[in-house]
Amino acid sequence: MKRRLALLLAAATTISLMGCATSNQKPAETTAAAQTQEAKAETEQSEKAEAAEGAKETESQEAEPEKGGYAVQPRSIKDRTLKVGLIPVTMNTAYTMTINGAKKQIEDKGLDIELLVQAPASNTSTITEQGNIMESMIQQGVDAIALATESDNSMLPYLRAAAEADIPVFLFNMTELDKDNIYYVSSIGYDQYNAGLEIGKYVAEHYGDKDVKLAILEGYAGIVNTMRIDGFKEGIEGKDNIQIVASQTADWTREKGQSVTESILTSNPDINLIFGDYDEIVLGGLVSIKERGLLDQIDTIGYGCTKDGVAAIENNEMTATIDVGEYGTGIDIIDAVNDFCIEGKNVEKVINRPSKVYDKNNIGELDRVIFE
Repeated sequence: MKRRLALLLAAATTISLMGCATSNQKPAETTAAAQTQEAKAETEQSEKAEAAEGAKETESQEAEPEKGGYAVQPRSIKDRTLKVGLIPVTMNTAYTMTINGAKKQIEDKGLDIELLVQAPASNTSTITEQGNIMESMIQQGVDAIALATESDNSMLPYLRAAAEADIPVFLFNMTELDKDNIYYVSSIGYDQYNAGLEIGKYVAEHYGDKDVKLAILEGYAGIVNTMRIDGFKEGIEGKDNIQIVASQTADWTREKGQSVTESILTSNPDINLIFGDYDEIVLGGLVSIKERGLLDQIDTIGYGCTKDGVAAIENNEMTATIDVGEYGTGIDIIDAVNDFCIEGKNVEKVINRPSKVYDKNNIGELDRVIFE
C-alpha cells in the first residue's frame, strides 16, 4: 500500500509540472507524459500483485484446518450401506470385546453399516502391517476407518493419505495422542495411565500397612505397557510396605504369563501379590500359582475385566481387575461414525469412558452384556 501511495504522489507531481510547462518545453512535456504512463503501469502491477497475494493467503487458510479440527468434514451418507474398516493392534480378548460392542450397537440401532475387521497377522503391533491394511482399505474406498495404534504420529503418513482420499479416521484405545492432529476425527476409548493409577490406588488402600512383596507381569515393551505400569506405580507411590521384587515381560499372552510366573516363583517363593497389566497374563500366572498350591498365599490383580478374569474373581482365584470399557468403546466408535458420516454432525475430539475396579465385593454389579 505504501508503494502504491508513493507512485500516485509521483504521478500527481508530474501532472502538476506539466500544467506549468511553456511552449518551449515540449521535450519535457513528452518526458512527463511517459513518466505518468509508467507510474500508472507500476500502480496497476502493484495492485495485481497485492490481490494475488491476498487470494493466496485466503486459499492457504481454507486449505489448512485449525489445530484440533478435521482435515475432512462431516457428511450425510444415507442412500447406501456405510462401509467401516476396523483395524485393531492385534486380535485378542480386549479387541474382541470392542468389536462385539460395535456389532451390537449396529444391530441395536438398526444402522446400515458394514464392519470390515482386519488385524496384523502377528501378536505385536507393527506400523508396516497396519499401514498396509490402511492403504488397502483406502484403495477399497471404505467410508470410514477405525484404527487402534500406539501413536498417531507414527501413523501420520497413512492418516494423511486417508484424509486426502476424504476418508475420516477414528482412533481408539490410544495411549500416546496429539490432540492437535487434524488427520483424525476423534480418539475413542479410555485413559490408560489413569486406569493403571486407579488399580494402583486400589492396591495401596486394600493392603493398607500389610507387608507386600509384589511381582509385576508386563506386556510387550512399548508405550501401552509403559503408561499402564507407570500409572500403577504412581498409585502405590509412598507405600513403603509394598516392595516390588520382580518385574518381567509376559508378552500379553496367557502362555507367557504362566512361564514368567513360574520363573518368578522359583526366584521369589515368598511373594504374596502379582499384578499384571492385562488379565490374560495374570490368568497364565494363576496356572503356576495353583500348580504350586499357593492360592492362599498369593493374590492376583489384573487389568481389562475380561470374561475369564471376572470368572476367576467369582471363583476366588483372582483378587481384582479394572474395567476400562473395552466393550463400550465399540459402542462409542459406532456412535461417533454414525454422527459424523450419516448424521453430518461434528463429534468431540476425545471421547473417553471411565474405568472401574471390580473385586469380590462388587463384581455382582458388573453388566454382563460386555461378554455377549
